[in-house]
Amino acid sequence: MGETTPEPQPERILNRRNTDEAVREERSKTDDRLKEERSTTDQSLREERSITDELLDPQRDEQRVGEVIRESRTEAERVLRDIRADSDVQLEKQADGLPQMSEKLEQVADSLSKAAASLTGVAAILHDSSVDLVTNIAQISQDLKGTGASADAPARPAAEQDVSGTLTEQLAEIAEGIADITSTLADERRDADQSLREERQVTDRIIGQELQQVETNLGQELREERHALRQDRQATDKDLANERRNTDEAVHHVQGMLAEERRDHAHTARGVATRNEFLSIVSHDLRGPLMTISGVAALMDQQAPADETGQRMRGWADRVRRSVSVMERLISDLLDFNSFEDGQLRVAAERLDIRSLVHGAIDAFHGVALAKGQSLEADLPADPVMTKHDPHRMLQVLSNLIHNAIKCTPEGGSIRIRVARAGVFCRVSISDTGIGIPDGELTAIFERFRQLNPSDHTGLGLGLYISQWIVEAHGGKIWAESQVGVGTTFHFTLPEERRSS
Repeated sequence: MGETTPEPQPERILNRRNTDEAVREERSKTDDRLKEERSTTDQSLREERSITDELLDPQRDEQRVGEVIRESRTEAERVLRDIRADSDVQLEKQADGLPQMSEKLEQVADSLSKAAASLTGVAAILHDSSVDLVTNIAQISQDLKGTGASADAPARPAAEQDVSGTLTEQLAEIAEGIADITSTLADERRDADQSLREERQVTDRIIGQELQQVETNLGQELREERHALRQDRQATDKDLANERRNTDEAVHHVQGMLAEERRDHAHTARGVATRNEFLSIVSHDLRGPLMTISGVAALMDQQAPADETGQRMRGWADRVRRSVSVMERLISDLLDFNSFEDGQLRVAAERLDIRSLVHGAIDAFHGVALAKGQSLEADLPADPVMTKHDPHRMLQVLSNLIHNAIKCTPEGGSIRIRVARAGVFCRVSISDTGIGIPDGELTAIFERFRQLNPSDHTGLGLGLYISQWIVEAHGGKIWAESQVGVGTTFHFTLPEERRSS
């Protein structure tokens, strides 16, 4: 006998304790998630309302208006100061030019004074020279004609008067020019001051109008913004109320579903416990009568005479034994199903040649296939194919698959078993020429209590379900390929055990 070691349970095993724990964890996660979402929603609402209240506060509006007005006035004053600074700079430039011009005028006046003094000296010299000349001429004329004295005597004052009058007129004209220039500069200064005052008045008036317009526009914008904020707040409150109502309804609905799920789970748990107890009782109570029936059938077979009546008796005994075999298989399926649901599947794996297992299965079903006019054959490799498996469990798998193939294949059909290597696995295939399975059922047939023909009461629909558990417990997998009207092939794999050289 090989070493008996329990294989690890498949990941699909989920007992009632794990189901209860999963339900509690899911319920706790749901409650935490709902609390977190509601807390987040409340926090967002508080922040939004705080911002809205702050924006809708009248004092804040007045502060904002005052701030805008102060900013506008500050900007206007700054612009006005710049304009006035430019004007003052220009006036200072003009004022700086006036002393220079006055100084130049004084220099001109000094020059004119000096010129006048020079002209006065020249005039005096000319006056003295003219007096002597006139005297000489007068004397000469008097000597020559005796008449020149009366005509030439008034000429002396006339020449002197002409020179002095010309200088006086020129000096007066210069003084008048200086006075005109000074008057013109004063007028220009007065005109510049007047223009500056008028410009400042216009600037102040424009700034006041602009400030008034800004205040009006700002007040209108604030009123419109406040109205929009009120509408947004009303809409937000309405949406939040709807959201909270929907959230409360969802929470109540989830809580109702969880309560219903707990009731259903408790009911299911009670049903499973009752079912398991019932299966144990029925299986135990049925095995005794079946053993009695099987013993009577064997006794009938042994005590049957050799005549025709005895042959009929042996036929009846064979039918009884087949019925007993079917009943024992159903009881075994029920007990295996109960073990699988409780996570108690155990396999006693040994390193064996899979070909021996296939030969044993063919020998067991050869007579059944012949009775239906079917052929049951095997294609096996010439060399041993060693796998680590539990021979009793794997024979159960092969028996389920071969039994289904015989049941679904009409008279005259064929069933073939093939064994081949597939990488590190050994693949066993059972093919038939039966009615086939629709594509949508190729996965569902491995579910528990699933039967393709609901009117078939020869089984419980647990054979493929149990076979899948056994194969997966050995580290392999099982699947089906089929074509309706042509036939079906079931495949399952087992890890191959190769000796290292």
